[in-house]
Amino acid sequence: MAHLFISYSRTDRDAIERFAAALEAAGHSVWWDRHIRGGASFAKDIEAQLVKADAIIVAWSPGANASDWVKDEAVFARDKGTLIPICLTDCEAPLGFRQYQVIDFQEWKGDAGALEVQSVLSAIAELTGSAAPEFEAPAQKTLIDKIKARPGMVGGALAAAFVVVALFAFMLMRAGPDGELVYVEAVGPLPAPREVSIAVLPFVDMSPEGDQEYFADGLSEELLNVLVHVDGLKVASRTSSFALKGEALSVGDIAERLKVNHVLEGSVRKMGARVKITAQLIDARDDRHLWSETYDRQLSDLFRIQEEIATAVVVEMRNQLGMEESVPINIKAATGNMSAYDTYLKARKLFAARGKANVVESLRLFEQVVAMDPTFAKGWEGLAAVYGVASSYSILDRDYSALALFANKRALELDPDLSMPYAVIGLTYRAHYPTPWVESFDNLNKALERDPKNASAWQWLGMNYISVGEAKEAINAFNACLEIDEARRLCRRYRAAANIFLGNIDLAIVDAGANAEVNYFSGFDAYIPIFLERGDRIMAFAASRMVNWRGGFPHKEYISALENPESQPPDRLKVFMAWGDEKRVDVTDKTNLMLALRAYDKINVDTFDNDYEDLWLPQFAHYRRSPQFKQLAEDLGLTPYWRARGFPPQCHAVSEADIECN
Repeated sequence: MAHLFISYSRTDRDAIERFAAALEAAGHSVWWDRHIRGGASFAKDIEAQLVKADAIIVAWSPGANASDWVKDEAVFARDKGTLIPICLTDCEAPLGFRQYQVIDFQEWKGDAGALEVQSVLSAIAELTGSAAPEFEAPAQKTLIDKIKARPGMVGGALAAAFVVVALFAFMLMRAGPDGELVYVEAVGPLPAPREVSIAVLPFVDMSPEGDQEYFADGLSEELLNVLVHVDGLKVASRTSSFALKGEALSVGDIAERLKVNHVLEGSVRKMGARVKITAQLIDARDDRHLWSETYDRQLSDLFRIQEEIATAVVVEMRNQLGMEESVPINIKAATGNMSAYDTYLKARKLFAARGKANVVESLRLFEQVVAMDPTFAKGWEGLAAVYGVASSYSILDRDYSALALFANKRALELDPDLSMPYAVIGLTYRAHYPTPWVESFDNLNKALERDPKNASAWQWLGMNYISVGEAKEAINAFNACLEIDEARRLCRRYRAAANIFLGNIDLAIVDAGANAEVNYFSGFDAYIPIFLERGDRIMAFAASRMVNWRGGFPHKEYISALENPESQPPDRLKVFMAWGDEKRVDVTDKTNLMLALRAYDKINVDTFDNDYEDLWLPQFAHYRRSPQFKQLAEDLGLTPYWRARGFPPQCHAVSEADIECN
C-alpha cells in the first residue's frame, strides 16, 4: 500500500473526493485535510506530511495551474522525486512540468475500477517498488487512449536531484485560499533511479610524491565530459561528484547521494614519461563490478586511454541504453605536446578553485601553455576564460576584456566546433557599456548550438535574460542549467531572482533555501523587502545580516528604509554614506538601498554588475517610471536591444525616441 499526498485546487474538490475514495477502495488509508486545524498547526502538519510522503499526486486543471500553492507542492514533489501528475480538466501543465507524462482523468466518471485509477495505481507501484495491481482494461478503451503522451515518464521526477528542506521552508508549507491538499499514507523507501546514470568520481593520485592530484582530477573531468554527451546516459555533474572528494563513503552511499546507479572510479600513478591508470565501473545497486582495466602506457598515449575507458563504459551499459551496438567513442588528441597538456591541467585546476592568487597563477600557466603549443585550441579556450574574469578579481594591469576576445577568436580559428569560446565571448560583451546585447545573445546561442549541455552558457544566457527584463526566458535557461548541473548555486540564485520578478515568491524561497543549506547567501538582499511585506521583520534582519556582514552596518536604518521608503527624510542617505566611508565601502553599489531612498542620482552604469536584478524588483516600479531609468536603459544598451529584438512585458515603445516601463 502507498502513502499519497494529493495537491489540487479547491475548485476540483468534488472530483478529488471521489478520487481519494477510489484510492481507499484499492486499500490505501486516506488522510484528509479536513482533519487538521487551520493556522500554524495546518502549516506544520502539511510540511510534515510532505516530507513523509512517498508519492505526491498533483492534479492539474485550470484552477490548479493558477494556484501558487499547487505549483509549490509540485516543485517539492519534483525535487523529492515523488511526482505523479494527473490531468482533471482541459489542462496543460505549467512551465517546468511539461516534460512529465500526465495521466488523463478528463473522461473519468468516478468509477474506482476505471482505467484512469488503475493507471495511477500502477504508477504508484512502480514508484514505490511494490507489486503492480492486476486489472483488465475495458474493451472500448486502450491505455494509449487514456494516457496523454508527453515527453518523460510517469512520476518523471524520480531522477530529480534532491529534496529541498530549506531555511525558508516554513514559509512555503502553508494553506492557501485555493489550494487543497490530501495526504494518503504509504510505506517504503524511494526507489532507485530508473534512468541509466553514472557518476565519475575523481581518480585517486597514487604517484610516489603525491603531487599529481591535478592530473588525476583532469583525467576524471575529461572522462566525464565525454560521457555527458552519450545519448540516454545521465551523468552527475562535476560539481556534485567532486564535492564528495575525500569523504569516506561506500559506493552505495555515493550513488544514493548523487542519485545515480553506476559509479566509475579509478587511480592514477604518473612517473616520468609513463602513466599507470586503473579504472573500474560498478553497478551501485548491487555493488557489482561490471568492468575493470589497468593501463600501463607511455604518457603520450593518454588520449587513447581516455577513449578506451569511455568506450568500455558505454559497451558495458549499451543494453540499458537501448543500443543494439555500442557507438565508438573517438577522442581527438588535444595536443601533441604532453608538457603543454600537463601544464594545462595544472592551470585548469587552479582556475576552478578560484580566489585571486589561484586566478593569477592559472593565468600565468595558461599563457605558458599557448606559448608551448600555439595550436592547442583548448589552451587558448582556458586562457580566454581566465582573461574574462580577471577584472572581477581586481587584476587590472592589462585590457583583459580585449585579450579575452582575442584568445577566444584564436581558439575558434583552431577548432570551430568548440562551444565555450562562444560562451565566453557572449559573457565578455556583458562587461561593455553600452552592452552590445544582440552580439552577446547571439554568441551564447552559438555556444549552445555546439554543445547543448554547456551549463555555463545556459547560466550566462539566463543572466542575460534577467538583465533585459525577460524573467520567463531566464527561468527556462536556469532550468536547463540545473538539469545539467543540479549543484550550480548561481543558477539557483538567479532562478530565484527571476521568480521574484514574476511574483512567484515561494518558488524563489525554495531555491534560496537550497543555497542557504550550503552557506551561499548571494542575492539575499532581494528577500528583505519580501519578508517585510509579509510582516516578518525577524527574517528581514536575518537576511540583512547574511548579506551585510561587515561590522557596524546600520541594519535598523536599512530595514526601515526598505520598509517605509515614502517616509524617509532627505538626509537618511547620510547614515549609510558615513558607514561606507568608515569601512571604505561604496554604498551606492547597494542599488536596492538607493532605489528605496529615491536616490536616483546615485544610480548609474558603475553601480551594476550586469545582472540588473534590482531594476526589475516589483517594489521598485516607481524607478522604472522615472526619466532617470529611461536614461539608464539607454546607457546600459537595453533600449537599443529592445528595439532590435523586442520589449519585455513591463516595457514598450512610446515613440521612436521614447520608451515607457512600469
